[in-house]
Amino acid sequence: MTDTRRQQRQEIRLLQREATWLQKALFALGKAADARDRMEAGGEDDEPAYVLDTEEGTITMDALEASLEARVKVLMDLVQERRRTLR
Repeated sequence: MTDTRRQQRQEIRLLQREATWLQKALFALGKAADARDRMEAGGEDDEPAYVLDTEEGTITMDALEASLEARVKVLMDLVQERRRTLR
């Protein structure tokens, strides 16, 4: 196996790892949203809508999830493309 092919395979693995961790983050956000929904259903929620404060303003959890999902899709498309060119 040439060094170029080895490097390409390593890049593919790294892209996959990033996608995997982002998918795990999405799973965790889903669990947090479920807990919030249960709290709201029980009438115990004193907090405002589920948003994150950033230096640039606020971002809703839905927007964060959509951004993460879009990044995962880009990464997986790259993995597929690089696998095709590797063959």
